Amino acid sequence: MIMNALKLPKPILPLFFLLTLFTSCKKEQPKAPPPMQAPFVTVKSEDVPIYKDFAGQTFGDLDIELIARVDGILTGIHFKEGQRVKKGQLLYTIDPLEYDTKVEQVRGQVAGAQSNLVNAEEELKRIRPLADMNAVSKRELDAAVAKDKAARSNLNSVQASLRNQQIERSYCDIRSPIDGVIGLSNARLGDYITRIGNDAKLNTVSKLEKVRVQFTVSESDYLRYQKQVKAGERITDLALILSDGSTHPYKGSLNFSDTKIDPTTGTVTIEAQFPNPDGTLRSGQFAKVRVLLRTQKDAIVVPQKAVTEIQGLFQVSIIDAKNTIQTRMVEVGQKIGVDWIITKGLKPDEKVAIIGNQFIQPGSTVVPVPYVADKDKKQIASSLNN
Repeated sequence: MIMNALKLPKPILPLFFLLTLFTSCKKEQPKAPPPMQAPFVTVKSEDVPIYKDFAGQTFGDLDIELIARVDGILTGIHFKEGQRVKKGQLLYTIDPLEYDTKVEQVRGQVAGAQSNLVNAEEELKRIRPLADMNAVSKRELDAAVAKDKAARSNLNSVQASLRNQQIERSYCDIRSPIDGVIGLSNARLGDYITRIGNDAKLNTVSKLEKVRVQFTVSESDYLRYQKQVKAGERITDLALILSDGSTHPYKGSLNFSDTKIDPTTGTVTIEAQFPNPDGTLRSGQFAKVRVLLRTQKDAIVVPQKAVTEIQGLFQVSIIDAKNTIQTRMVEVGQKIGVDWIITKGLKPDEKVAIIGNQFIQPGSTVVPVPYVADKDKKQIASSLNN
């Protein structure tokens, strides 16, 4: 009954089925995905300080080695390692018995020489008046004069020997030559100390109110620095970056540069000096000297992750006025932390997309969202490497 009611003419049946199929397919088509979000930065021109880091090593303002000048058993150590010492403070004692004995022996020789001189002088005093009266021959007078001179010379000689022995005896007491900090001792009580070789090096006393930092620069950097000096642009901003990443709180100044370039490495040694009033820096530390080379005016800087390198060519993704991604070739300059100076290809107020790992093709429409560098990245930016 129902089938009879829905009977359609035969020519209409194919049209009916086609219409039904088309409607069904149209309903099943998926919707187009919404545009992807694309973080971006707005290009700005700004003055950018250009820094460069150089690996260096610290030295005391004075580093004086304590070297034994006599042989003997070490019988005394009169300081605590790593502590401050005063100029003239007794630091080491080498057994002085042998040297005391030598001093006493020469003192006896001095006493004998003094006695001989007294006798010679008395003899000359006695003979000279007699010679004036022709009571003795001239030969006897000459002999008395010669004996007096010989006795005097002998006394001078043994007195010099005594001073020499006393100096050697003083070397048994090793004292600090300056106010400073003393390091670890290379010798212990009971060690036999000699004047020859490494065994003679007992310790080092360093003056640390200021520290020297020596570092090497390439020949090209050195020539660039010389041109700056001739142009009246001296380097005055020096920072010291310690091994833990912290920055020494006091700025440094250049001391000098070596007189020659090392032909084996093509580098020049330069020394800087940094105040160290709290004594935190010690000799032998490794650190980086951060030098402000120059300030680049009106530089355009973008994050490094916004730049793509392909076979030596660099490109960025621009978001145009229609929120469409456009690829543009650029020329890059120096890296500054996590950023990159763009020397050609960008203008202020343009939007550069930070696509990263997102699959966004050129020509795609995106939803621009401001790029916010996370905290860790900002911290990395403070570490400026070239």
